[in-house]
Amino acid sequence: MVDNPANSGNTHNLDSKVSDFHRHTGFPPSGNGGLGSQTMIRPENCGTGLCGVSEDGNDEKREGTKATHQKFRNYFYYDMPLYEETGAWIPVSVPPRIESDCEEWADRGFHFNGGYFPEGDMGWSQYIGEDNELTMWDVIVEMVLAARGKVNAIASGDLQRCGISWLSSHLLEQAWQDMARTLDEANFGNMTEILEAEPPKWLPDSNASACMLCSVRFHPIMCSRHHCRFCGGIFCGDCSRGRSLLPVRFHVTDPLRVCDVCCVRLESVQPYLMDQVSNAAQLPTHDLTDLSTLRSWVNFPWGQTMGYEIYKAANTIQGYNKVGYLKPEKSIPDAILRRAKGLAIITVVKVGVMVTYNVGTGLVIARREDGSWSPPSAISTLGVGWGAQAGGELTDFIIVLRTTEAVKTFCGYAHLSLGAGVSAAVGITGRAFEADLRAGDGGYAACYTYSCSKGAFVGCSLEGSVVATRSKENSRFYGSQSISASDILLGSLPRPPAGAILYRALADLYQKLDR
Repeated sequence: MVDNPANSGNTHNLDSKVSDFHRHTGFPPSGNGGLGSQTMIRPENCGTGLCGVSEDGNDEKREGTKATHQKFRNYFYYDMPLYEETGAWIPVSVPPRIESDCEEWADRGFHFNGGYFPEGDMGWSQYIGEDNELTMWDVIVEMVLAARGKVNAIASGDLQRCGISWLSSHLLEQAWQDMARTLDEANFGNMTEILEAEPPKWLPDSNASACMLCSVRFHPIMCSRHHCRFCGGIFCGDCSRGRSLLPVRFHVTDPLRVCDVCCVRLESVQPYLMDQVSNAAQLPTHDLTDLSTLRSWVNFPWGQTMGYEIYKAANTIQGYNKVGYLKPEKSIPDAILRRAKGLAIITVVKVGVMVTYNVGTGLVIARREDGSWSPPSAISTLGVGWGAQAGGELTDFIIVLRTTEAVKTFCGYAHLSLGAGVSAAVGITGRAFEADLRAGDGGYAACYTYSCSKGAFVGCSLEGSVVATRSKENSRFYGSQSISASDILLGSLPRPPAGAILYRALADLYQKLDR
């Protein structure tokens, strides 16, 4: 077969370029100067900083090279490609290094072109000199080496080596501080934008026939439309389950429906909004419990808001103070009140003949070790009674929680109350004092109950009722969907400004006990 003259010319030009490359880099050319030779560069001595060149391409030396590869497993070898494997094109992505470069990197501790990371500990002085500028590469290398040394020490059981060097710790701490500072600045800008947001203009219902998040088509019964109160978009119920407090300029105190995206955005500012715009953060408007206000005359059994429950509780305590002052025998013993770990104050309406039904709402509050009072938690009750009884009455109960276990009973979702007693009410002079047993998912305990009744009722009965925590009302009052009765009564939440009237009534009650 006759070679093409054009191809011969191209091969001659390529050979001349390869010769120029060998002359500039210091590598000797092949034996015949052409590309067809089996010249191979083998950095067998790169581990010591010396790179040797082998020009013999027979099979015996190749076997010797493989044995050398088995000996130095930490090395990376790059051989010159064979002509029959690559043709006239030589890969240049991994060019061989000259001997002076190998010696320089060997002195630093890195060995490329047959290099490795040494197994021993490497000091910082091996990477940078005294006058060299610290680069990001130096920081990354130090972090990798420190982490590798720590992992090796833990794996080998050498606990003394688990500690990172002072320089490594300093660099890591500085890097984390810079990253945290950057994130704080970005987070602060995002929070400022959210807190200064204005109420949006709601999109008309005709603008969206499907949910703007999951694209589910709306249905008048199965999938109705809901507007996000923060962005004004239209979403289905599944994509707008969240309730969040909105910024100050929205002028609302209840958590409102928002879409899932806005719920995530607003999550970072919820602690701030709980202290600023929630119902718990507002001072009470109705703060008088004397006869000058009509609402103080009668406590309605079902309160719609925590604010009204606080007012009812304060009004009940004030009424008890008046009765205890006029008729001490009708009051709760001082020794019981002093040792009380909490109080539950409920207003209940009861009606029936032989079989009676009762329903009502109220709150529970715990006393802490330092003598201060916890925030209030809303509760409700529903029960039945059986006995020789008839009539109807409206009763304000003060339940004395004598132990911490009794407080934990009211921290549960619901508990059962069983008790027996004699009740009589004519007009507004009815009084009763009884004991009951309470048990539920929060525990069980015995409690003392003091009651003040209004109405026309007489009889003795066995009573049973279920007392449940009003979780939704607690969430609406404090502005958090995840808050629980345990967080309120046994946690470290501060006293809400909205409960000022209740705390003032409790202070008056215990001030009289100390006299």
